[in-house]
Amino acid sequence: MKTTIRNCLPESWSLVFSAAGSAYGVGLLGLWALPFLISAIINDLQLNEAQAGLLMSAEFGFTMLASLLVAPFMGHAPRRTLALVGTLLAIAANLVSANIDDIAMLAAVRCIAGIGAGLALACGNAAVSSARHPDRIAGHMNILSVVLMIVVMLGYAKVMALFGLSGLYYAMAATMAVMLLAIPAMAQRAPIGELCTQSGTTSKGAGNILLSLPAICMMLAMFVFQARDTMGWAFVERIGTMVGYSGDELGVLLSFQSFVGLIGPLIAAVVGKRFGMSTPVILAILLTGGTSLSYVLGEHSKTLYTAGVMTICVTYFYALSYLTGLAAALDREGRVVAAASSFLSLGLAVGPAISGGLISLGGFTLAAWGIAVTVVLTLLLVIIPLASIRREQVTLAAAAPA
Repeated sequence: MKTTIRNCLPESWSLVFSAAGSAYGVGLLGLWALPFLISAIINDLQLNEAQAGLLMSAEFGFTMLASLLVAPFMGHAPRRTLALVGTLLAIAANLVSANIDDIAMLAAVRCIAGIGAGLALACGNAAVSSARHPDRIAGHMNILSVVLMIVVMLGYAKVMALFGLSGLYYAMAATMAVMLLAIPAMAQRAPIGELCTQSGTTSKGAGNILLSLPAICMMLAMFVFQARDTMGWAFVERIGTMVGYSGDELGVLLSFQSFVGLIGPLIAAVVGKRFGMSTPVILAILLTGGTSLSYVLGEHSKTLYTAGVMTICVTYFYALSYLTGLAAALDREGRVVAAASSFLSLGLAVGPAISGGLISLGGFTLAAWGIAVTVVLTLLLVIIPLASIRREQVTLAAAAPA
C-alpha cells in the first residue's frame, strides 16, 4: 500500500509544478485554446478555415523554431532564466494582440508570442530529464496540464462568447501570468553529474545525440503525433456546432472531457515502466488515432462525436506522458526531449493548416484519411527509439555486477 501511494506522488513537487507551468501553462497554452481561437478568428476576422489554420500555423511555427534553436544547449543553458524571459515575451505579445485589428500586424505579433512560448516549452520539457523517473514526472505534469485544460475549456468558452478574439488573448496573458508563480522553482541548470551517476548513459556531444537515428525518429514521431491531434482538435468546436451543440454546451462538454482526462496521465504516472515502454507507447498511439477519427467522422452523428470528444484527453495525455518519457530516456541532459518538444510545436503549426486545406478540398472525410496516415507514420517512427532503449537496458543489465 505504501509503495502504491509513493508511486502516486512525484519525487519533486517543485520540478513538477515548474516544468508543467513552463511547458504546458505557457508553451502549449495555444493548443488548449486552439478550438476557441480558430472559431474566434473565423468569426471576428472573417477568414475561412484554411486561412485561420495558416494564422495559427505561423504562431506555432515560431514556437517550434525557438524551441529547436535552444534544444542543443539544454545541458548547460540557464533554464529558469530562459523560461521566465519566454513567458514575459508571450504575455506582452498576447496583450498587444488583443488590441490589433490588422491581420498582417496580428500575424507578426503572434509569431513573437510563438517565440516566447517556444523558449518556455523547451525549458519545461528539458527539466523532465533531471528526474530519476522521467516517465512518471511526465505523467504528473500532464495531470496538472489536464487541470489547466479544464479551466481553459470552461473559462475560455465564456470569454469567447462575451469578448471574442481580443478577450481570448487577454485570457491567455492572464493565464501565463499565473504560471510565473511556479516557473521560478525550476532548477537553473541540469544536474549532469548526478544524472550520469543515476543512469549508465554516457554524455554525448549535442551534435552527436541530436543527429543520431533514434533522436531523429523520436523528433519526427512527436511531430506527426501532434499534427494528427491538432488536425482534428483545431475544428472540434466547429464540428460540435454542426452536430447541434450550442457554445455553452460545448464548453461544458469539453471541460467535462478534460476532467475525465485526468485518468490518462494518472495511469501513466502510477504504472510507469512496469510493463515496459513498447506496449504502452504503441497502445497510446492507436488509442489517440481512434479518438481523433471518431469525432472528426462524427460530423453527422452527435453520438459518435460525443464519444470521440469524451476520450480526447484520456488518450492524448496518456500518450504524451509516455512519449515525453521515451524522449527523456534517450538523453538525460534533456537535449532530445527539448528538441522533440520543438517538433511537437511543428505538429501544432502544420496540423491546422493541413486539416484546413483538406476540409476545404474534401470535407471532414478527407481530413479523417489524413489523420489515419499520421497514425501509421507515428507507429513506424517510434520503433527505432524503443529499440534503442531496449538495447541500452540490456547493456546495463549485462554490465551490472552479479
